[in-house]
Order: sequence, then C-alpha cells, then structure tokens
Amino acid sequence: MDILGRLGAGVRDAATAAMGAVHQISNVETLRVAVTGLSRAGKTVFLVSLISNLLALGRGRDTLPALRAKLDDGAGRSRLISVAIEPSGTQLIPRFPYEENLAGLAGATPHWPAFTDQPALITLIIRLRRRSGIVGMVGSLLGEREIRLELLDYPGEWLLDLPMLPQGFGQWSRETLHLLGQPSRAGFADEFLRFLAAVPPSAAADEAVAQHGFRLYREALRRAKEEQGLRWLQPGRFLMPGPWGEAPFMHFFPFMGPEQPAFGSLALLLRDRFETYKAEMRRNFFEPHFSRFNRQVVLVDVLGALFAGRTAFEDSAMAIREIAASYKREMQGALPFGRRIERVVFAVTKADHVPDQAQAALKQALMHMAQPADAAGSSFANVASVICTVSGDTVVDGIPERIVFGVPLGGTARKAFRLGTIPTFPVHESFWGRPYFRLPALRPPLIEAGEAAPIAQSGIDVVLAELIGDVL
Repeated sequence: MDILGRLGAGVRDAATAAMGAVHQISNVETLRVAVTGLSRAGKTVFLVSLISNLLALGRGRDTLPALRAKLDDGAGRSRLISVAIEPSGTQLIPRFPYEENLAGLAGATPHWPAFTDQPALITLIIRLRRRSGIVGMVGSLLGEREIRLELLDYPGEWLLDLPMLPQGFGQWSRETLHLLGQPSRAGFADEFLRFLAAVPPSAAADEAVAQHGFRLYREALRRAKEEQGLRWLQPGRFLMPGPWGEAPFMHFFPFMGPEQPAFGSLALLLRDRFETYKAEMRRNFFEPHFSRFNRQVVLVDVLGALFAGRTAFEDSAMAIREIAASYKREMQGALPFGRRIERVVFAVTKADHVPDQAQAALKQALMHMAQPADAAGSSFANVASVICTVSGDTVVDGIPERIVFGVPLGGTARKAFRLGTIPTFPVHESFWGRPYFRLPALRPPLIEAGEAAPIAQSGIDVVLAELIGDVL
C-alpha cells in the first residue's frame, strides 16, 4: 500500500504539474514594455500615473477610456476582472518604487519624483475573461487569461549609446570632435579642446593623461546639458553612470590618432577602452533589455526643447532622430539583440501645458523631430501624466486667446499662462528671434490617498491601447 500510495501521489503530482504547465501556456502571456526618455521627460511620473490608473481600472473606475474600449466584450461589458501588482520575487533589477513616488505626489505638500538614474522594474497582473466568441467546453477549459505586464524604467541617456554600437573609435571621434567645434558647443569644450591640441597623435599611453582627458570631456558634456539644455551627448554613461558606477574602461575621450595605432600608444589605449565600453553596454544593458522587452515608449519634452531656444531644440531633435533611426533598424532586424521590438510609441509629455487647440501642433512637432520613425509599429501621442492645468479664454489687445491656468509649485493660487504659438515645421526664423517662454513647475492636483487612486491624465490610455491593445 505504501508503494501504491507513493505511486498514486507521484501520478497526482505529475498531473498537477502538467495541468499547471498547460494553464501557463494557454492562459498566461507576458508583455514587456520599456519606458525611457531624455532628461526631464517625466518617465517616473508617467509610470506612477499608468500604474495607478490601471489599478483603478481594475477596481471599476473608468480611468483609461481608450484602453477600456479594447476590453469590451462586444455587448457593452468589460472583460477586465482585476489588476494587481505582482510580488517582485527574485527579480535582479531593482523594483520601481511606485508606492514611494505616489506618496510624494499625493502628500499634503505634493512634489514631483526624482529623476531616473538606474533601471527599475515592476510587473502588473491583468486578469481577463475570454472574448464571447470562445464558448462552450473549450472556453470553460481554457478559463481566464492573465497578462503579465512588465514595466521597465531606464535612463534615456543610455539610449544615446545605441548609435555608437556599429561605429569604430575613429569614426566616433571624428563625428564627436566635429560636433564639439560647432557654435552650439562654443565655450563648453574649450578647455578640453586646448588639452587635446597639446597631445600629439603618437603620444605614449599614459593613465594620468587618459583620466584627465576623460574628466575634461565629461565636464564639457555636463556643461552642455546643464547650461544650454543640449541632449545629443555621448557616451550616455559619462553623465548617468547608473548602478555600475565609474570604471577604468570609461576613461577615454574622442582622439584622432593614427588609423593603425601602435602598441603602447595613447590612441590604442583609448580605442581599446571605447570598444570595451561598447561591449559592456551590449552585455549589461542592450542585450538583456532589447532581447527581453518587445514594446517601447519614448517620452519627449518637446516644449522644454522648443522654449530653450533653437540650439537646444535642434540638438534634442538630433538625439530623438538618431534614437528613432536606431529603433527603425532594430524593428527591421538589423541589430543583433534577439527578439525585435514590435511597437514603439513616441509621446510628447506635459501636453497639458498647452491649450487644447494647440495639441495637434504639439504632436506635429514631435513627428518632425523623429522623422525616420516611419517603420510599421511606430506611432505618436500627446500625454499629460498628471493634468495640472485647465484651458480657458482670455482677451489680449481685444483679441480672444486660448491659454492655460495652473497653480505654481509651492503656491496656492491659480495663475494664467500664455504659452504663445507652437510653430509649424520647418520652424520659421522669426520664432527663434522672440523671447522664450518658461512655464514654471506646476503643483500636482489633489490625488486620492492609497493604492489604485485614479490620477487625472490624458493620453496614457491612448499609449496603452497602442502598445498592448492587440493582445487584449
């Protein structure tokens, strides 16, 4: 009996395991969405709002209308059963601090989250009833569906390294030094360029020289970013090292040495470090993430770029254009990262900072910036992760004008803000000759306390419908 009992238990365990495997294959699907954007694009706020509103939708709140339409069963009923955050378990990537960031937004003195400086991951479980077309015994056997929605937050600065991967050190150095000589970089790189002029092309390898050049070059990048709002700054990890920190292989800079550098030369040392940097970015970032995540959101602060002036806008446009071109190549299978990214949504953030009638022009501005993003699977949207304004009318010199009203961060009274006209593209020269508008940071609206509190948003539902609507 003991032997028979053990055999019976073994059969039952095997059957249970087999049924579990069948359930996993038939009912559980994982979607992996990466969210990125250049500095101050609002990645963290976007994710907090997306998660809060998905959780609220799962509890019957109509927070994401475009996504809700994808969940309709054809008879006016939602197929959505619930949405919940999956326990992190043994994941290797740090957990996205959703609760902490939500508490800051919904607190007595609301404040915006800190910027992203390393990858963070969170997973939602979306439980769905099957479509009514699946009926009878088959439907009952298959049961409910589960969508595991993995959401990865990572710094957009690292994405700027994607165009570097096919380049050699000589090509990258030529292009970078040409860019440093442009008026847009005037003054920022003077000390680095003087240092570079004093180093002969045949100089011997010297660690002190390599480190000094690296620090001067990195400081030129930092000043270009902070003082002029420039964004096309490579390598990305020089300004955003992430969890790996700074290591000796990063101590390189653009340098025009011999085409075939000699053994023991500075040119060979810098070339080897450049190649090691690319290999490390492939191994630690691009290959694990690009092979794992199949949907991508790229957030862009178009308004910040436009109103920082012509130089900042054209530089940001160059960065977005190169990113879009890299994604296009990746979607066509030209980059060796395993599975392809299937869908990319480029989204303007802070769209509530312009009046309702200017929304189309704002989206057009982003489409102009990302010109090569015409591959199948790419789309564009306007997003306000947290709506902080209302549109209204005013009269200026007897002429009606549409403006926005909001409360400045730290204030209590609502004020009117005249943004002016979003230009058509290509931008007329007269636009750059006027004073640039600077909208202050606005206070978030009052948000309900607790998990699954809906957050007033616009466009996130459209982004989600574009990204995952095909599998719902």
